[in-house]
Amino acid sequence: MSAWQALLGDQTPAHGGTAEPSLAVCDHLAVIRVTGEEAGDYLQGQLTCDLKHIDAGGHRAAMHLSLKGRGLVSVRLLPVAEGYLILCPASQSAATIKSLEKYKLRAKVTFSEAPECLVAGLSGAASATLADAHLPDPQPGQVLSDGAVTVLRFAHGDLALVIADAEALAAHWPALSGQRRLTDSAGWRFQEISIGEGQIYPGGEDLFLPQVLNYDVLGGVSFKKGCYTGQEVVARMHFKGKLKQRMALFAYQGEPLAVGQPLRNGDGRAVGEVVDSAPGEPSPRLLAVVRLDHQGELYAEEQPLNAEALALPYPLPKARE
Repeated sequence: MSAWQALLGDQTPAHGGTAEPSLAVCDHLAVIRVTGEEAGDYLQGQLTCDLKHIDAGGHRAAMHLSLKGRGLVSVRLLPVAEGYLILCPASQSAATIKSLEKYKLRAKVTFSEAPECLVAGLSGAASATLADAHLPDPQPGQVLSDGAVTVLRFAHGDLALVIADAEALAAHWPALSGQRRLTDSAGWRFQEISIGEGQIYPGGEDLFLPQVLNYDVLGGVSFKKGCYTGQEVVARMHFKGKLKQRMALFAYQGEPLAVGQPLRNGDGRAVGEVVDSAPGEPSPRLLAVVRLDHQGELYAEEQPLNAEALALPYPLPKARE
């Protein structure tokens, strides 16, 4: 029996997202511990974000890039007393460690999977629920820990992630789950999609520059901190190039779409790729990288998605002429 099965008992999470306050079982996420006296310096040279924000108690989505500046893996990095935690898709945990260790050489840093850590997601009325559970309630974009439980709040949207081992999470579960709809991992992906937080899931590797996924707006890429793998390509696009596409948010009709799946216009011309999609109420949500000059319907294969563009909760920079 898995830790989640033991914790949930006879509770059955609903599939997909909801507009009601919810508690999501984020079993699609894995936790990696990063320790060692050179951990911060090493990560600073490998990830796109600037660790000064992490070390000040914040958290950031970030990428580890290929030499051509495209994201190989995406992570969420946050500080803990003994170093850092990385959240990444569970199916990519081993690949993430392998990717980040590629340039390790003699650096005094250790990456290790933390299977004992479970991740739960709160959506809606997060502060009230955290108070009822007697858990830390950080400011938006920040992280707090009481030693046994670590909580991070998202900068955009009333979302929080709770990270703890099964025993600690079980102790707070009645307060966390009370008056909330219990959802599965698709429910949490629906919430992240709805606030414009795009991750690289299997199928999206080596496709996207970080600023194409709006990481330049979300603090997930730094243009001032110095060198990291793929930095030259990313900086050249930022300072001298012109982005022709960016990630956008849509409501649509249909089944979940494959990550990296091409999207086409009415003439059959490729105009973008799927970043992520998830079922939910009142309709499924989609994050897709789409050409800035695209107008009209989006098609997956030959099927119209009846896509409706939705406003992101953060402003995008004006496209360079």
